[in-house]
Amino acid sequence: GFPKPAAMANEQPAENYTVEELVAVNPYNPDILNDLEGFVNEQVSSQTYNLETNLSLLRLYQFEPERLSVHIVARILIKALMAMPAPDFSLCLFLIPEHVQMEEQFKTLIVLSHYLETARFRQFW
Repeated sequence: GFPKPAAMANEQPAENYTVEELVAVNPYNPDILNDLEGFVNEQVSSQTYNLETNLSLLRLYQFEPERLSVHIVARILIKALMAMPAPDFSLCLFLIPEHVQMEEQFKTLIVLSHYLETARFRQFW
């Protein structure tokens, strides 16, 4: 068999595994939430992007709404916006609670995504 899931079940320290491996083994494990948030910050500082791990974090926030970080959600949406014309922004938005989307910073990002989707670049800038 594949040894990593068994090792993880035995409470091995998370730092032995990449964030991608943690998500692949158990994407709904609330214990990886901090690792996923750290990975979002790493994506911002290293100018990388991983939609799957970001979607996993947004799904975890759905199950752990009290742990939702507005700052991290904003970073995920900005990274997704930069991936246009891919549908990443919409995929992320579907996982964000409506009351969070109503916050001013998110309303602005939603308007910006609409401008990009409809090729209204002058309004975007």
